[in-house]
Amino acid sequence: MNGDFMQGLTVSVLGILITFTALGVFILIMIVLQRLFPYREEEEEQAEVAQIETSQPAEETGVSQEGEIIAAIAAAVAYFRLRANPQLGNSFQEGRSRWWFSRRLEAIEGKTRKR
Repeated sequence: MNGDFMQGLTVSVLGILITFTALGVFILIMIVLQRLFPYREEEEEQAEVAQIETSQPAEETGVSQEGEIIAAIAAAVAYFRLRANPQLGNSFQEGRSRWWFSRRLEAIEGKTRKR
């Protein structure tokens, strides 16, 4: 009994040590990545965005037309998918199948045989 207790205690301590060592390694990796890639202030990011916007003017009409085309394509794809299989949700409304009842019956019969 004493040997089993010591073996269980050893396994538990080793598991805890391995777990916290792995967590420590992940924390060190996060610290190193934060040092390599420091947080940039929002002002710097806004200045970069403003510089990009002034250097490359975008066409407003092209963007809105492109969005309308994408929306039309997505609606057409959804329509044709529904049209291809209109009975998709009927199996959910039918209830439980024969398979469920047969497996349930086997489970009940198995319990009665063991008694």
